[in-house]
Formats: sequence, structure tokens, C-alpha cells
Amino acid sequence: MDDIKAEVKLNEKLAHLTEQEVNTLMNRYYNNNKAKDLVEEYKIDINPSKLYTLFPPTVCDEKLCPYCANPLLIKRPSKSSYSFNTNNAYCINCGHEDSMFCNCTHCQEKKRIAELKKEEEQKKIAQRKRVLINETYNLNKYKPVKINELTLRDKVYLGALLRIALTEDMKKIKPLEYVERTLAPTLGYTKEILRALIYKNIILVSPDSKIEAFPDSSDEIEFPHVYYINKVSYVLNIDFEENYEKELAILINPSEINEEDKNEALKIWQDISLEECLEYLNYQMDKVKFEFNAGEKTIAIFKDLLQNFSVCQIYGIIYRSIANATKYYQETDISRKQAANSVVGNCQRYGERAIIEKWQLSKYNRVHECPQSMISEFFFNRITKIGELGFEMPPIIL
Repeated sequence: MDDIKAEVKLNEKLAHLTEQEVNTLMNRYYNNNKAKDLVEEYKIDINPSKLYTLFPPTVCDEKLCPYCANPLLIKRPSKSSYSFNTNNAYCINCGHEDSMFCNCTHCQEKKRIAELKKEEEQKKIAQRKRVLINETYNLNKYKPVKINELTLRDKVYLGALLRIALTEDMKKIKPLEYVERTLAPTLGYTKEILRALIYKNIILVSPDSKIEAFPDSSDEIEFPHVYYINKVSYVLNIDFEENYEKELAILINPSEINEEDKNEALKIWQDISLEECLEYLNYQMDKVKFEFNAGEKTIAIFKDLLQNFSVCQIYGIIYRSIANATKYYQETDISRKQAANSVVGNCQRYGERAIIEKWQLSKYNRVHECPQSMISEFFFNRITKIGELGFEMPPIIL
């Protein structure tokens, strides 16, 4: 203790005072004697407001430096902050501060070692996870699907996916989160497409997918048996009978459909049209801040509308119905929820009146916020070769 006290040098501006005089000065200062009077009385050359900065620090006998084992010191506070001194204790020898933010040499080294240890542990965890992923998604477990076993729907789904996500070396399918174009009009339809291809083992989760694509184990799931469908990469699991590049190119750029596939093609057209209607409905509802989740009733109503109207005409029906619901909400006491729930019913009634009264409905254009998805473009431009008629005609005959 005496060693520490000896190391605490008295400020040179107090050198003309004895130890007792310094202690008396400090007592009087903290007992609210005016600093200006004290500076004059003790002949101290300093601005009165800074007098406390000359006082020797308090020795903390109960706090020892973890590196030097010497008692820590605390700088004296001003009289205004005396009751809640927030100064950190420090070591006069090594500069360590009693704070989690200490940046002394010892603490820096301690943090560096902790970081190295953490990195090493994370590396080991990542290695263990990679082994589990490789074991779980071992590609050798799956028998390749013969290319002639693919249905039209398989080819449409796969062709659209390959167009937006096939890597330059034509070996893998990139995670959809890194793809600029949308695969399908809605997230639900995108998941449906991927799940259909995965279920048939047409595409397989790549064991080289990034570890972050697999959530950690919890009470509900076990790593790595669950994955984010848009974060993993995939590999093709198709038995190409002859030339890989040539047959892959046919999947990406197929010839026109044959007569026997037209019924299935019509169903795909209807599916795409329904999803484009739901996409536009959600966009317009969000635009006016109407909360809405399309359920079975909504789907049934829009399927019925598509028997008589094209997607571009239903765009107009949706736009008008939401405009009327918004006006109704603004002019009456109904809740926003009630107004939102009235939209789909309004669409149905408007469509039925249009049929009865033989209205010529306007054809709306696609909006920038709802660009044509790849499956829509691929199906209408390449598979059926009807182009914009897929958007401008009801999906009732092909």
C-alpha cells in the first residue's frame, strides 16, 4: 500500500502545501467552500472550476489490478458530481481501467486471445456442421430421373428455374435469394414449384450449400434436416441419355408443345393466371394499407373470374374494387379490416354484372411493381408461344 501511495505524485501546483493542508483543502472543497476563495487562500494557480483536477486520487484498497495486483485509484470528482462519482478505477502502473471498455495492453491481449478462441470454436462447429450436411444430402443416395419421364409440368417448372438460376458452368442451380428475376408471381407459387421438383428428386439440395441455409437445431427441428428453400443451392438429378449440354439446352429452350400436352398446358396457364391475379391483389391491398390474406374463398372467386376474363381485365376489376372499398372506408365508420374484407366480394359482383350487362372491360397493363415472372415468360413465350395473349385472354382454350 505504501508503495502505491509513494507512486502517486502530488500535482506540482500543490507542491507548496503539506499533506495535511492538501487534506484540509479537499475537505473544505467538498464541504461547499467556494473554489474561488480556496484558490486565493491557498495561492493555487488554476481556474477555480478546475481545482478538483489537482487533487490526488483515491486509493481503492478493495479493488486490485488483475494484472499488477496493486490497489486501483479513482480520480477525484468535482463537487457537483461528488455523490455519484462515475470515474473508473485505474491502475497507475499498467493503465488498466476497471471497465469492460478498457483498452490497456493487457486487456487488448486478453480480447485478442478470446477472439482467437472464439474463431477456433466457430471453425470446429462449422466443420462438424459441414460433415452433417454432406452426410444428409449425399447425392449418391438418389437415383437420377430419366429425362423422358419428365411431365410437361416438370419441364415448365424446371425450364423456368434453369433460365434464372443455372450457373455459368451449367452444373448447379444458384440459391434464389441471389437471383434478380422472380421465378413465379407469388412466394407461395415459387415454393410450390421448388417443392414439386424436390419431391420428384428432379433437383436435389447441394451438399455444398452454405451452412447458413440450414437453421440450427431446436425443439422442433434437427440440423440439418430443415433448410431455407431459397437459400440452398441445387443440383440437377437427371439422367441425360446422350449429350449433357445438348439435352440441358433443350430443357432451357424446348420446342413447341404437342397436342397431347395441351390439356396440362391449359391447367398451367390457369395456375399462372391465378397467381398473377393474387400478386396484383396483394400489391394493391398493400398500397392502401389493407391487411389481407387470400384464402380458399378468394382463390375460388378468382378461378371463377378467369373463366370469363383475362388477367389484364381482372387487374381492372381489382383496381376498381379496392378504390371503392377505400372510398367506403373513408366516408363511413367501418373499420379498415371490414373494408379490406369487402374487396374480393366486390370483385365477384362486378365480374357478374359485367357478364350480364355485356360490358367491354378495359385491359390494364402490367405494373412496374409486379413484373412478369420467369415461369410466365417462359410458358407463354417458349412453351405455348402465345406471348401476351396469355395475359390478355381468359385461360379457357389453348
